[in-house]
Amino acid sequence: EDMRRLNVRDPDVLTRVTEYVPEIIAFVQKLIANGYAYESNGSVYFSIERYLQHHAYPKLDPKKLDNAQLMEDAEGALASKDAHKEKRSERDFALWKKSRAGGEPQWQSPWGLGRPGWHIECSTMAAQVLGDNMDIHTGGEDLKFPHHDNEMAQSCAYFSDPTSAQFHQQWV
Repeated sequence: EDMRRLNVRDPDVLTRVTEYVPEIIAFVQKLIANGYAYESNGSVYFSIERYLQHHAYPKLDPKKLDNAQLMEDAEGALASKDAHKEKRSERDFALWKKSRAGGEPQWQSPWGLGRPGWHIECSTMAAQVLGDNMDIHTGGEDLKFPHHDNEMAQSCAYFSDPTSAQFHQQWV
């Protein structure tokens, strides 16, 4: 009711990540096939070094590339304490996280039981609903890096064709 008073229309689509798990798994599989992601001990990580071969990263706030605290915050409180041992680089981020004991949500995947990483959820749902391009992408200033930059990177890598010189440059 408050939104209607402000003349804000109802959304056309409401998404829940639990309804998109098969699509998330397929999205991650394509990132692996495109050479931008790798499996390690049941988790899957996005390779920033590989991405930097063809794309700029981060685009929204380049000064924050090696801000370890922001990268750690991006992995979240449920991140494995040994994740740094599994990643090829500290810059890499989780696309799929191996399940841990303790009752957290989990789904079967080609890499075993696990759950989506934070950033991949947003990219997959946006791609399913909006396709390969967004006119406007909004969010809080606190999400600029690394969340929005990670969304942008994995989406560009997903829609890129690594066999051609054409690389998708989504979100200006």
